[in-house]
Amino acid sequence: MSPSPFRRPAPLFPARAEQIPGEPDPATRGDLAHDSARALLDGVFHSSDPEVVERVVQLAAADGLTDLAALWSGSPAASLPGALWRLYVLHTWVQQSGDDVVRRYRAGTRTVPGLRYLSGFAEPPEIDQVRRTMDEILRGAFTGDLAIALMRAGAIATLVAHGTAHLADTAGTDPEAATVLTGQAERLLSTGEELTLAGRHAAADTLD
Repeated sequence: MSPSPFRRPAPLFPARAEQIPGEPDPATRGDLAHDSARALLDGVFHSSDPEVVERVVQLAAADGLTDLAALWSGSPAASLPGALWRLYVLHTWVQQSGDDVVRRYRAGTRTVPGLRYLSGFAEPPEIDQVRRTMDEILRGAFTGDLAIALMRAGAIATLVAHGTAHLADTAGTDPEAATVLTGQAERLLSTGEELTLAGRHAAADTLD
């Protein structure tokens, strides 16, 4: 079987918020997305109670931010709500499918090994450790290290994308599985690029 093509990716997470009760018009939705993302980030960052951060992390792990994240989902990648949306969905996937993430991540480190130092995963990565690291990244996004958190998340998504592409290439006689994996690799790579770009904007204080 010839290697599956690894094309320039399309966005990983299309908007899924069409049915929010009392849905505003698109212009108002954009304002609400930015205002809510900034309010959550600033509220946690300026809190004197460290348990506030932990509650946000636990809410994300339990899908407690689902409605808010859905509001963010249509925002541009290089915006605060768009970046938090991608970080939220990546965190959710790692928590729910840690074994699959670890398998793809390990395959990806053979292709782009340099990124593993930015991701912060231990070597070799284990499921529980990978989940804890994603919690740390999400926690860091709300405690003043937003740029670093986004770039680490971007490195993880990129490594997993390359690992997924490798698995597609080695799918053997199952072309349907190879096609599915290739599509996933493209979308993950796009997310990695978008998170990395958002991290650069955050570092330059131009992420809004």
